[in-house]
Amino acid sequence: MSKAKYQQIIDDILLQIQEGKLESGMKLPTQRSLASQYNVNRSTVIQALEILHSYGTIESKPRKGMFITDNKWNTYLNDNIQWQSYISHSTTKNNQYFIQRINELEFKPQLQRLSTGELNPNLIPNSKFQKILSECSIESLNSNYEYPLGNLKLREAIVNHVQQWGIQCTVDQVCITSGALQGLKLIADGLLVPKSDIIIETPSYINSIRTWHNIRAKLKALPISTIKKNINHIFNNSNHFRHSLFYTIPTCHNPTQNNYTNTERMKIVQQCQQQGIPIVEDDVYGELYFHHQRPQPLKSLDKNDNILYLGSLSKTVSPGLRIGWIIGKTSVISHLADLKMQNDYGASSISQFIAAQWLANPQYHHQHIQNLKEKLLIKRDQFLQSLNKYFNQLGSWDIPTGSFYIWFNLYRTIDMKQLFDLAVQHNILINPGEIYSVDAKQAIRFSYAYIEIDKIDHSLKILSELIIKLQNIDCE
Repeated sequence: MSKAKYQQIIDDILLQIQEGKLESGMKLPTQRSLASQYNVNRSTVIQALEILHSYGTIESKPRKGMFITDNKWNTYLNDNIQWQSYISHSTTKNNQYFIQRINELEFKPQLQRLSTGELNPNLIPNSKFQKILSECSIESLNSNYEYPLGNLKLREAIVNHVQQWGIQCTVDQVCITSGALQGLKLIADGLLVPKSDIIIETPSYINSIRTWHNIRAKLKALPISTIKKNINHIFNNSNHFRHSLFYTIPTCHNPTQNNYTNTERMKIVQQCQQQGIPIVEDDVYGELYFHHQRPQPLKSLDKNDNILYLGSLSKTVSPGLRIGWIIGKTSVISHLADLKMQNDYGASSISQFIAAQWLANPQYHHQHIQNLKEKLLIKRDQFLQSLNKYFNQLGSWDIPTGSFYIWFNLYRTIDMKQLFDLAVQHNILINPGEIYSVDAKQAIRFSYAYIEIDKIDHSLKILSELIIKLQNIDCE
């Protein structure tokens, strides 16, 4: 199979760095020039550049263009003459194959997306955004750059917003980001030292993105089952975790839907504090907990500024707004805000304006969240009904208590790459579990957030038939 065009561009630029044709500080040609050079659309060039930017290979300088960065990752590329061979023999080959193919295929309208972690367009309140803009005065709408920490009114709204869950902070402890993903990137770039370990739950969403894979620190996986089983002594050898931080999604975990109990949350916070291990709490799904009282964020238990808290409107309101935030110690937040300004001069001022109006008006946000959860529950129940009908003999799953996901484990082994490719041929797109953990080769992350409700049953019926077909082939 030939590589996607955007991947060919990425490979060529990496090869030029390796061969010394592109060096740190050199400016890349314009998007238009690159599109002409590679004979592709500008959108393909933009996709390639965004991925290279996430690698830390290139950086954007406002009003100047894209430049090759001066970092050790590029030095490593330049020194490793067998780099292309190294990529082709990577142990994460399947992981990368699945991610690249999903990125390619997600926008094909004929595909039924059984795993997409994104709201269906009909669940996004675009009419309310239009109303916010239509009712604002010219004087109140700012389209210039915002403060390094972000729009003040938005930070005030976030301070009030998180108080409902027991999180106490000031506007100086909030930094606005372009989604929670940028928050992760800022933390990786701004806080980690060369000998850092990033302790992650596994399976984990963090394994599906490259933000923390292409940095100097190592990812150290701790199975969720191990954390829960050893909740009184998670970090046995404190020296082993020196200079580390712990990344966790304690509520409506992606992909497993795990929710730590209140006791487990207190134990995690206490032990990390005792061992000097900062926590990065990803709480982008917390508001989508289906029951009335959502679990308490770890940040609400934080008495020592040991936790960096990530929030976002991407999963609850709209991914296109690109509005997220980090809450933490004032000095740390100031440092991350400075780093953010060096990267992109801040999130969209218009998006920040809309988000500020949105969060400041309970009639908008609270009503939307309630309606959204009701609609997601209906879709969840339809998905579970179809799973019970077609997958009961094929594997196991738990009933999700919030957000989008169902973590499905097959009883019998199949070739997941074959299933993925076969499903695509039948216009079905899935996220194999291997994306989230090397040990989850017989798992699938399902999502009911994007697919239309009337497409769920038929799509799962077809997928179940494909699984049975592959299992029968393996038995012959």
